[in-house]
Amino acid sequence: MADRKISEFPEIAGNQVAEGDLLTLVQIAEVDPTLRNKKITFTNFKNYLNSYYASTSGATFNGNVTITGNFVVSGSSAFNTLTTSGLATFSGILVQNNVTVTGTISGTTVTGTYLQGTNLNAVTATTTTSTGTSALFTSGNFQSLSGTTITGNQVLATSGVFTSVSGTTITGTTVAATTGTFQTLNVPFLNVTGDLQVASGLTVTGIAQFAAGVQVTGTLSGTTITGTSAQFSTISGVSGVFTSQLSGAIITGDTARISNTTGVSGTFTTMLSGATITGNNSAFSNITGVSGVFTQIISGATITGDTGKYANITGVSGTFTDRVSGTLVTGNTVAATFVSGVSGIFTSNLSGLTVTGASGLFSVVNGVSGNFTTKVSGAIVTGDVATFSSVTGITGTFTTQVFSALVTGNTGSFTNVTGQMGVFTTSISGVTITGGSIVGTTSISGLAITGNTAGFTTVTGATVTGTTANFATLSGTTVTGATVNAVTANIATGVFASGTVAAPSITFTSDLNTGLYSQAVDCINITTAGTDRVLVNHLGRFQVTGPYDGNITAATALNLDLSTSNYFTKTINGNSTFTVSNTPASRVYAFTLELTHTSGSVTWFSGVEFPNATTPTLTIGKTHLFMFVTDDGGTRWRASSLINYTN
Repeated sequence: MADRKISEFPEIAGNQVAEGDLLTLVQIAEVDPTLRNKKITFTNFKNYLNSYYASTSGATFNGNVTITGNFVVSGSSAFNTLTTSGLATFSGILVQNNVTVTGTISGTTVTGTYLQGTNLNAVTATTTTSTGTSALFTSGNFQSLSGTTITGNQVLATSGVFTSVSGTTITGTTVAATTGTFQTLNVPFLNVTGDLQVASGLTVTGIAQFAAGVQVTGTLSGTTITGTSAQFSTISGVSGVFTSQLSGAIITGDTARISNTTGVSGTFTTMLSGATITGNNSAFSNITGVSGVFTQIISGATITGDTGKYANITGVSGTFTDRVSGTLVTGNTVAATFVSGVSGIFTSNLSGLTVTGASGLFSVVNGVSGNFTTKVSGAIVTGDVATFSSVTGITGTFTTQVFSALVTGNTGSFTNVTGQMGVFTTSISGVTITGGSIVGTTSISGLAITGNTAGFTTVTGATVTGTTANFATLSGTTVTGATVNAVTANIATGVFASGTVAAPSITFTSDLNTGLYSQAVDCINITTAGTDRVLVNHLGRFQVTGPYDGNITAATALNLDLSTSNYFTKTINGNSTFTVSNTPASRVYAFTLELTHTSGSVTWFSGVEFPNATTPTLTIGKTHLFMFVTDDGGTRWRASSLINYTN
């Protein structure tokens, strides 16, 4: 076919193009000029266009789309943001986020999280927040509803702000309105700052608070009614709190707590309490108060109080926690913690925690303790603890303790003697003898002898303790003291202070910074010249600070006595067989043998094993070192060697 112009080709209608029909194109990027002419089917050409232009259905736009004419959608469309400058009519709108309308939103059903507009007209509106100038709803469910004028047959809102709201039924958690007319109003909390007029009845199940007065022609009832001033013909309630005044011809109740009560008569079946209660005649079963003034008489089965001041008390029994006082106090039995008076006559007994007086004449005195400033005397004086300035008697038996600045007597047998100073002309003996200073010219003996200062020729006891003790001879099972200077001390056990590295607790008179001390629990230290040298700790670890020196033993025979050293030297001049003796049992033991080898062969003692079971080959005329270790009492010796040193 001869070449023809494109204008000379026959025309085909658009609706007659098949998917397999071809188009020709020139691929500019092709390097080979003979291959630049290409073909493409209409199917692939449509795929190319779909990537840049909307298809007839199911199109998705990733960027902005601007429509200057009308935009009609017959199906469903989803928009991130939709802005219209003209009229937009929707048969149904589902809003995921916010919609802002400057004109009018109308429809049978309007649903959204947030609706804001000048006019909202809907049969049913369901939204979280709705605001606008005017809203007309047949019914609606709102989390928050506000506007200048909102009317409807039914408004259900969680909260709302209204200039004027009216309707058949209005319910919500919070309704803040300037004016409102309600047929039925059900709210959990009602706060009215102005006037509230109720045509028929007002029932409040929670709390009602009124800033101004409340005038009720019928009956006002509730669980709690509060106010600054309340005037009622009849009040019936479980409890009432009146901050100013409560008055009436008859006031009755289960409990009444009143600061001031004034009346001709009153009958209180349970309790009457107040800061001050006065009257010409008061008949109480029980009176409890901080203080009370009764000009004539107070009587009852039981009268109690912290303080009672009475001219005359008559009763079967009385319990006074603080005091009872008067010119004359009489009774069959008086049990008082404290009795104070000029004189008293007790026909039976006088008892109390403390009984004091200028003069007391008692047939028998029994008490836990007693302080007598002048004297106590009697055929028999007994007590758990008696502290006297002076005790005079033929005999005395003290089961617990006798204590005084000076105790004297021809014969004293004491289980325990404690005093600042004691002088014993012959002897003192007892189970325990303690004192600030004990001086005995002959001897002192006992199971336990303690004192700050003790100077004795001979002290014998199971336990001897003192801050300072100077003894010619000291013996005992246990001897303790800050300082004990004894010529001869025979001590079965001793308890010493822990001491320090510079001042050990066990030391020597000529070298006070050398000795034994304990740096911690279950540890013992050896110190010399005020420096730690040896430590044995609570785990049994032996630690030495400083160089470790061992003695060298020259073996005179082929038997090595292991009890003498850890390092042996030996020279052999011929065939030699070594043996060992006195190997420590059940402990690890190691020693070194320095062998000078002049001639001959070596045979080792039983149990020796060298590495790889190979005995080293020795060169005659050299010196060799052998190290041996055993952990089973010498049954097996592990050996190593350093051989062929030049002599």
